[in-house]
Amino acid sequence: MDAEHLVRHVWYLLFYINTCIRDSNYTVFLHTISMETNNKSIKQKRNETKERRKNMHCRVFELKVTKNKLNRLTKEHLKMLFLEGKWFKNAVIASDDIFQYSYNVDSVQVKVGQVFENRSIVHLSSQMKQDFVANIKQDIINLAKSKSSGHKVGRLQFKSYCYSIPLRQYGSTFRIDYDNNTVTIQGLPRPMKVKGMKQLQSYMEIANAKLIQKPSGYYLHITTFSEPVESDAVTAIGVDMGIATNLTTSDGDKYNISVPESKAVLFRSRIKSRSYVKNGRNNTKNHYKRIHRLRTAYEKQNNIKQDLANKTVHDLLRDNEYIAIQDELIAGWHKGLFGKQVQHSCMGIIKAKLKNSSKTHVIKSSYPSTQLCPECKKKTFHPLSKRSYDCNHCNYHHPDRDIKAADTILIASFDPDNIVVQRK
Repeated sequence: MDAEHLVRHVWYLLFYINTCIRDSNYTVFLHTISMETNNKSIKQKRNETKERRKNMHCRVFELKVTKNKLNRLTKEHLKMLFLEGKWFKNAVIASDDIFQYSYNVDSVQVKVGQVFENRSIVHLSSQMKQDFVANIKQDIINLAKSKSSGHKVGRLQFKSYCYSIPLRQYGSTFRIDYDNNTVTIQGLPRPMKVKGMKQLQSYMEIANAKLIQKPSGYYLHITTFSEPVESDAVTAIGVDMGIATNLTTSDGDKYNISVPESKAVLFRSRIKSRSYVKNGRNNTKNHYKRIHRLRTAYEKQNNIKQDLANKTVHDLLRDNEYIAIQDELIAGWHKGLFGKQVQHSCMGIIKAKLKNSSKTHVIKSSYPSTQLCPECKKKTFHPLSKRSYDCNHCNYHHPDRDIKAADTILIASFDPDNIVVQRK
């Protein structure tokens, strides 16, 4: 081969290499443009969804997984799902920089005794891991806000259990078959039969869900959005909370809800305590079985409380368009002289549910609703044993101090200076 042919071959080779590099860069450029366009489209759709759901009614429905319809592979998959969730959350908490942690990992370090072992993450999907990281980041942000407000906070603690798996995207992470009453979760070998599907209506827009593990089995919490329903109620009431009477309305209605510890809770607690005192070990299989039985008993008792609280809140919201309550320091009552009465009642649950309603207006806890006279606006101290109200300044009398307090709360709620919580 002469020099002319050699130069020609080298020129062709260089031209070919330059063409490949150019085509490759063009492909990368097109891929980058496509990714940016796709991300903008996703962001725009997300903002449109948020704007559409801003004025919609949000509700969470609970579906129970029929445990006796699960096969062996599905049960093992669910068990490993929550176990890997615990491993992954602890790995994120143990990382040096949580905000730079990459969720796209296939294995994590797990502490077993005094050594660390490498465990594979097989059952958790990428979206589940991404949501775990996002939730932990949000927990840190909330702790920082609480610390800046003057509260004493510590660092995030490692988890002994994982009770919930986030299912972010309907249609991808999970799907619902209304005809067969089944729910399919990403990665599960087969769909799961569930109870409570009749709660979901065709007009509801499903947002996301959570797979919950309780002592009594597995549950799904489905978050839905729907158009608000106009209420025919036009009345306004004030609600006063107390020890002698849990709830008293300005209309004179009284609610006393008390759910003491059941015999099952007392029995399981006694068995657990006696067994630990006897052998001094808390890492045996029998010990974990006793804890599981105790949690099951507590769950049944809490379900009764939740049911009574839901019925009470439903009655209040159904019959009234405007509800005024006071931001009572119920936790302080529990620490004081009335711990057992507060623990057996549902005041904390009812207060939390009412505060989540747009009909509710909450006034400051420091407002003297019991002592303030509605006529002369002066305060008169009344001990807890005195159930009527008598003003020492203008001789105003009311036969029931709780109803008078509820009336005072209702009147005070119309003053913007007294409002402490207002749902947007």
